[in-house]
Amino acid sequence: MAAEERSSGGSSPSEALEVTEQFGSVTVERHVPRINCPEHIILVVDVCREDGNTSYKLADGSKFSSLYMVKRAITLFLQNKHAIDSRHKFALVVLHESPIWLHDFTNNPREIMSELDELEDAVATSRCDLSLLFDLIARQISLPQCSNPAVAPPPCVFRTIVFYGRSQCLPQFLGGKAVFTHLIQSPHFFLDVLYMHEAPSDENKCEGIFDLLCGLDESGWSYVLEVSRNATKLHNHCGSLLAHPLQRPTQKDVHYTLNGVD
Repeated sequence: MAAEERSSGGSSPSEALEVTEQFGSVTVERHVPRINCPEHIILVVDVCREDGNTSYKLADGSKFSSLYMVKRAITLFLQNKHAIDSRHKFALVVLHESPIWLHDFTNNPREIMSELDELEDAVATSRCDLSLLFDLIARQISLPQCSNPAVAPPPCVFRTIVFYGRSQCLPQFLGGKAVFTHLIQSPHFFLDVLYMHEAPSDENKCEGIFDLLCGLDESGWSYVLEVSRNATKLHNHCGSLLAHPLQRPTQKDVHYTLNGVD
């Protein structure tokens, strides 16, 4: 499946697709032109390191921290996303005791990569307040306003990708969900999550955290992915996130095949 279609022309009423998907027991509808408009992507990186965190072990026996591996995977994501369409822009948020907007939107991925290189593990906090995160995002962006979003292509869409790495701390909306709900109800805002965790056990809260993160997908159009300490799967998931949110299928319908050449 191609990550994006390169065509970025406008849509006529006949070209604007009515997309209906079955998401669990709910029918999810989205009336949007399925075009490759520029994305403004907010990368949210959790830098908290919990006691007892294990490392990624590669095939050659070398070991690396979770933060190191996610920084490497994000770097490849930035390079490939920019190569697909140089109009895409990226911003960087650090998730620790409170979220920090570290770098504003830029279409130069090297600026984000430079900031990523400087990130270091931080002592894990006892809580993760998602209200603060989405309040921060709402203050930094201005969602497109289209009189007829089913026909008129937006100048851009916003996508937040949260890279969450804790196995003991359940993220919560301690300040309420009003801002989150406002954002997620926009046809031009998308949320994806990549959860990197320890092996689930009775000693951690991985399953509960993943269930909560899945619950953030109130529209059925998010990708919520998870990986334990598997470097290949981590990079494959970042490859899945390259797909444009206006052009990709729902997560449950994603299917990759390798076609041979006759």
